[in-house]
Amino acid sequence: VHDGPGIRTTYFLKGCPLRCQWCQNPESMDPKQQLCLTRLKCIGCGQCRTVCPGIGEDLLIDRADCNLCGKCISVCKTGARHMMAREMTPEQIAAAAKREKVFYDTSKGGVTFSGGECMLHADFLAETLRLLKESGIHTVIDTCGAVPRASFEKVLPYADLYLYDVKKLDCAEHRRLTGADNGQILDNLRFLCASGADVIIRVPLIPGLTDGISDMEALAAFISGELGGRIRRVELLPYNKLAESKYENNTAYRDGGCGPYPLGALTPQTNEYVASLGEVLRRQNITVFCEKL
Repeated sequence: VHDGPGIRTTYFLKGCPLRCQWCQNPESMDPKQQLCLTRLKCIGCGQCRTVCPGIGEDLLIDRADCNLCGKCISVCKTGARHMMAREMTPEQIAAAAKREKVFYDTSKGGVTFSGGECMLHADFLAETLRLLKESGIHTVIDTCGAVPRASFEKVLPYADLYLYDVKKLDCAEHRRLTGADNGQILDNLRFLCASGADVIIRVPLIPGLTDGISDMEALAAFISGELGGRIRRVELLPYNKLAESKYENNTAYRDGGCGPYPLGALTPQTNEYVASLGEVLRRQNITVFCEKL
């Protein structure tokens, strides 16, 4: 119920071109399949070692020695070991959506594609969206925008709504915080708005990094000026620490996952402060939704 209107099914596709310090889904950064070990569930029984010679006393394995056979998963009593993802075809997703269509129709919901960055899989996405559109199912693309323009051109005829991340307008700061500049991201946003796409801008509010009054002033000027106000609204998303446990507890490889979480010392904003940021945008006649913690 948070990834677009109504009741929705969200598919998270693996792979992302950015490395945001606050990433909520670090397990989706790598486009490849991964073997995971959730330490919070592991009881240390050692059954995994009986079926895999590569797993050591630390219950980890070198990535080069893992062929993703799944034998360790089959003997894990608690479900601590699992694969991070599974393959699906456009037809499988469309069939699953049809079975849930009564919920989508009643709530004006549908299917959302997120990630990682779902737009890295533009051909797959375009075909899936086409099948869903034929079935009358509403579709949403949740994107950071850091992909070639051609990717958006492929999905434009089929996507009903875009949830578009704008993290930081200052190019140098964007590169420092995410590992890439924002030139391509902003160009694609201009393209979508000029094409008449339905766009909601989402801003992840990271304390001291993306949640300043000056950040909101810059965003308001960009929307009113370069975008001509052609967006549905802005959604302000306050900081949370829900992903922190993922950074160290979900890898089965000795060469590590994404941990330790770099921003654990930050404190979430108050609802009052988030509301004050929203007022900066509203003063420029921009519709704002402030998510509350």
